Amino acid sequence: MAHRAAPGLVATYRVQLRNGVDLDAVRARIPWLRTLGISHLYLSPLFTAATGSTHGYDVVDPNEVDPALGGEDAFQRLAHAVRDADMGLVLDIVPNHMVLSPENPYLANVMREGPASRYAAMFDIDWRRGPLHFAVLDGSPADLLAAGDISLAGDGDVPALRIYDQDYPLREGSLSALPPDGALTGETLRQLLDRQHWSVGHWRISADAITHRRFFNISSLIGVRQEDPDVFDFTHRWIIRQVQAGHIQGLRVDHIDGLARPGAYLRRLRDAVGVLPIWVEKIVKEGEAMPSSWPVEGMSGYEFMAPVTQLLTAPDGLQALREAANGCLPADSGAEVRAVRAHLLEHVFAPELDRVSHAASQALAASLPAAQAVRAAIAQLALHWPVYRSYAADALPPGARLAGALEAARADRLPSEALGPVFNLLSAPDDPQARTFAARFEQLTGALTAKSEEDTVFFRSVAYLPFCEVGAEPDLQPTDPATFEQRMAARAQETPCALTGLSTHDTKRSADARAAIIALTYLPALGERLYARGRTLAAERALPERWGIYAAQVALMMYREPDRDARSADHLAKAMREAKDNSSHEDPAIETEESAAAVATRLMQELADHLIWSAEERQAFEAIHSDLVLAQAALQLTAPGIPDIYQGTELTSIALTDPDNRRPVDWDASADMDARDARKLDLTRDLLARRRQQPELFAMGRYTLTAGDDALYVRRDWQEQSFTMAIELPRRMRPKAPETQRSGSGSLDVPLATEQST
Repeated sequence: MAHRAAPGLVATYRVQLRNGVDLDAVRARIPWLRTLGISHLYLSPLFTAATGSTHGYDVVDPNEVDPALGGEDAFQRLAHAVRDADMGLVLDIVPNHMVLSPENPYLANVMREGPASRYAAMFDIDWRRGPLHFAVLDGSPADLLAAGDISLAGDGDVPALRIYDQDYPLREGSLSALPPDGALTGETLRQLLDRQHWSVGHWRISADAITHRRFFNISSLIGVRQEDPDVFDFTHRWIIRQVQAGHIQGLRVDHIDGLARPGAYLRRLRDAVGVLPIWVEKIVKEGEAMPSSWPVEGMSGYEFMAPVTQLLTAPDGLQALREAANGCLPADSGAEVRAVRAHLLEHVFAPELDRVSHAASQALAASLPAAQAVRAAIAQLALHWPVYRSYAADALPPGARLAGALEAARADRLPSEALGPVFNLLSAPDDPQARTFAARFEQLTGALTAKSEEDTVFFRSVAYLPFCEVGAEPDLQPTDPATFEQRMAARAQETPCALTGLSTHDTKRSADARAAIIALTYLPALGERLYARGRTLAAERALPERWGIYAAQVALMMYREPDRDARSADHLAKAMREAKDNSSHEDPAIETEESAAAVATRLMQELADHLIWSAEERQAFEAIHSDLVLAQAALQLTAPGIPDIYQGTELTSIALTDPDNRRPVDWDASADMDARDARKLDLTRDLLARRRQQPELFAMGRYTLTAGDDALYVRRDWQEQSFTMAIELPRRMRPKAPETQRSGSGSLDVPLATEQST
């Protein structure tokens, strides 16, 4: 059973700091959040981050509030303002990684002193592979020296080598490699670099020399060894101090699956912060659950989004859209994922695979399997691994799906002879070396799954973008109210205080953007026409047709948005680079990206000018979209769990993949909102007020969902209290009505009517 959250927890409201938003700016919004009905302000990372950071996850110092946000004084002002408003404060913490940069003071010490540094144990560095490597150069050191991009720097006691605009601290005594005049030449620079505890190489071709654990494949972030109690204590000093002072009322733990021992970390964190609510960022696949032994309130809400989309998607319309995209989709999505994983293991995660293989060979030393066979076995298992992480290192037994991965690997064309021994290590890691291997393997599979699926295949599977989302899968099918009810009943039983999210800073598209595409399943003829037009325009520009379908969906989401052309172009460029087969981050195909953007721009204009749909058809679409926007919000605000409202989504909010979804909110928009915004805002306020008035009902009450002739009926029951609400469905698709009593129902179009007793 999950840990139970503190009383007074009604709803969180996530605000993205940076990009012009500091702590004092957030403090000015507290009155608005209070009138909305929010109980807890929830902030993105506020710790000192890399200079110019736009997100805060590239932490420089976990024990300092970023001066760029106002520093400690601004935090104290905010904390007191939150308390005075009778609200709580939730912080997003980043235990898994910090920035790999000499700007990081603890890493700078390691760069100077190497493995002997008092901070060396803080970072996950594989010194066996060589010095700490920075893949940051865009030329040879000699060429950069000649161009003036490398020079000596430092202030006497701390000599450094300036590379571009950063000072890399030099090992004590290493300047003796220079001639008496201290002049740097190509040869003396080479000798100086050879004496360091760190090395530098070309950003493109030296990735295989990486010696640190990365966040996914981001070489500029270095893993932190939270499995070491001393490291935990050091990196959590400020957090624990603020909890003890009463300034923090909740924590969201970023990327829990990156840690070597997630369960042990969470138990240590729970001991440190007491009953404070803790949520973990974790993605689970359909049918998968968070480990029940974790002492947390639950996950951060990704797992709530897909069931809502499945419930509201019209099955016949979805089938029509998939048929309209025929020929533009992977023939076998499973094979597509495995092919991407194989490519990533060879070309992106080779250092990680080497490290995992070494750990396995150490653990298997007694049986002496060939190192190459061990490496092949690990790769084959990783190709078929069905979940992000198995938690064998936390002593959780493997399930049937993991055994299925072994059988699938054995069915490969050339199965490794080491498959059995390697899998047995993962199944029952019963000694320190085996547990180290299991942890390394799990860290690899989490990163590999994320990069192959949500960051690659999700941008290739273009038929229906609402299922290409964090916590979802492209091949999902719609579900009925009974299935949704079962899921919510399980949620109420297992994690009643988990966050329920619809939009976050990590979603590929905001909930209201997804609703625009869901609306097409109620009007499939319009969807087929839009897809066909996108394919035609793509063909005219010699683009793969699937990018025409992708651009069509982007156009539908964005055609009424401010700055639509630039935002859509930026998104399409990122989407194509993530998909990796027509462009990439390493080798962007600018002309191809611009062609896709031009298709989206043309489609947006044609939608606005009624050239694809008539005015009446567009009006029908917009009505259905509005119904779905409200239906999603109503489901979120009445479901088991704690609603997490992402910044600005109390109004209609259309946002695409980051950085678009992290743009600062137009806080003045509520003064100039249209009717659809007003309805969503009223709904949010009304339901949050209801949750505040009847906390036990919504925290512990039974959840039922039934389908009527024209609506879904949500009911919550707790002791003598009850609440019933009707969620209107688009008129183009009504479910068959079961025999159900229509009592105490309300509508999204009018103030809620409820049936309750207290």
